[in-house]
Amino acid sequence: MALWSLAALAQAPGPIRLTPVRPAPPPATEVKPAEEPKEATPAESEGGAQPSPGVLTAAPNPAQPGIQVDTLQTFDADSVGILAAADGALPTTLWQGTPRVLAERLLGLLPALPEARVGRELVRRLLLSPALPPDGPPAEPKLLVLRAEKLAAMGEIAAVYQLLKSLPPRINDERLARLRLDAAYLLFDANGACIEIRRALGASQSEGAQRGQAFCQALAGDGGKAELSLRLLSEQGFKADPTYDALMEALIHGTRPKLAGAKDLRPLDLALLRAAKQPAPPDAATVRLPAVWWPLADSPSTEAGMRLALAERLETAGLWSVAQRTKVILETDLPAELLDNPLTRAEADSSARGRAILRRALDRQQTPLARAQVIDKALALGAKNNVYAGEARLYAQAIRAIVPSVDLNWFAPAAARALVVVGQLDAARGWMQVIEAPRDDVGRAAADRLWALARLAGGDALEPWRNDRLEAWADRAKAQAEEGSRLARLLALMGATGEPIDGRLWRDLVADGDRRPVAMPSPALLPALVEAAAKGRLGEGIALVALALGETRLADLPPPVLEPVVAGLMQLGLIAEARALAVEAAVAAGL
Repeated sequence: MALWSLAALAQAPGPIRLTPVRPAPPPATEVKPAEEPKEATPAESEGGAQPSPGVLTAAPNPAQPGIQVDTLQTFDADSVGILAAADGALPTTLWQGTPRVLAERLLGLLPALPEARVGRELVRRLLLSPALPPDGPPAEPKLLVLRAEKLAAMGEIAAVYQLLKSLPPRINDERLARLRLDAAYLLFDANGACIEIRRALGASQSEGAQRGQAFCQALAGDGGKAELSLRLLSEQGFKADPTYDALMEALIHGTRPKLAGAKDLRPLDLALLRAAKQPAPPDAATVRLPAVWWPLADSPSTEAGMRLALAERLETAGLWSVAQRTKVILETDLPAELLDNPLTRAEADSSARGRAILRRALDRQQTPLARAQVIDKALALGAKNNVYAGEARLYAQAIRAIVPSVDLNWFAPAAARALVVVGQLDAARGWMQVIEAPRDDVGRAAADRLWALARLAGGDALEPWRNDRLEAWADRAKAQAEEGSRLARLLALMGATGEPIDGRLWRDLVADGDRRPVAMPSPALLPALVEAAAKGRLGEGIALVALALGETRLADLPPPVLEPVVAGLMQLGLIAEARALAVEAAVAAGL
């Protein structure tokens, strides 16, 4: 079982409900010194008592004359998924009408780090939903391998682990075994990792399995056995591994390892770093690999500022929940002087630490007025530092706990906007009823933007149609190029969600010489998306949506891309997801 570099994840072949439900990650298993990891029961080691949902297919069973024989059902590994309907599972017919060869190609092309959270969550649901395989002759569980590898490249470590541990014992694939072991390392499930190592040693004495064995021995407190295993590696002619050797030395003898950097750390190295209670390399915060972010953000040994930044990044990417990010914020040691004057301190610190100061300060406030002041500041700074959506999610629960009132009418626009952005429309409606009629041009412009977001998010369910608001916005935009560009994007998104846009508004936005470079997908991609959506080919359509969005910043995607993507999701029946993507794209552009 070969060791592999995390850098390969970024090159692996290859975005939702408004509030997605995600399976909880398996708990980390700390192995105490001088305690041998216990062998799991067969149910634990081979997938647990509850098997993964799959789709059973009928297998032909020829009967003898005169004998009635029911057909048996066979298990197709490619159909396996861990999502139930309540978790957002897609229909089992999601690949109907798509050739298998095309499905495999689309899965391999999926972006590993999509910018759009909605697109990312759609891909996650696509990869984790139980489904009938697409049309075409099966060869091996190739679709399952492609799905698992793509999930790993996306940083969906807990989902990969849960998916692969749920497989029946007879599904034996070297690539799946490697992914399962690496996920155990990254989640610091030492017991699960050591079970995988013993299984691998039973099959071969590979270098990776032997290095894993030494890790398990050291974790169990048997440094002597671990050092003997290391000597045997050398005697067998395996090349020295400076990073692994330094981390093993740190685990066994408590030394401080010298590491070249974080980008080349492998899953076993990260597990060793956690086990030896060593801080992350200084460059870890710059590494664009989710598989590195997860174990370092979860480790108490990681430097506080870096840990806060990684936790924020994981939540922004949809890999961690708000609760996981909040846990890191609350348990991070922040100097008392930072919390004594939090509004000023946070204003001066645009990093994740500054945002953590405000979140910690919120818990010190007892009155609705004081809590609203902290939240208002946090949302304003989030918009200033281009992390608004993440701050809206962080404070949504606290906003809901404040009863809308006329006394807090100054806070109502900020509260309503945040709740609209996170999809909590019922709560947003209460704050929108508090908002007074704006008295000046600045207030009216802000009110128009909030109305537009509300229309994108909920249509008539949240705000009535007001064509006069768009006309007033268009009048202001004639003298402001940036506002005109923002309105054009809004009109495209509104049109995609079925709003009755007056064509005269487009004419008023045409500007002489308005040329700019834009990020466009392959010429074939958008027509393919339109055709897949029209024919209702759900899996194919979601994959094409993800490819159209790519890893490009949503703010950089032009209306000619966003409009067919949102419209395609609407046509595929993913209405909530289409509206959430439209809101996400509008907020990314500064709406």
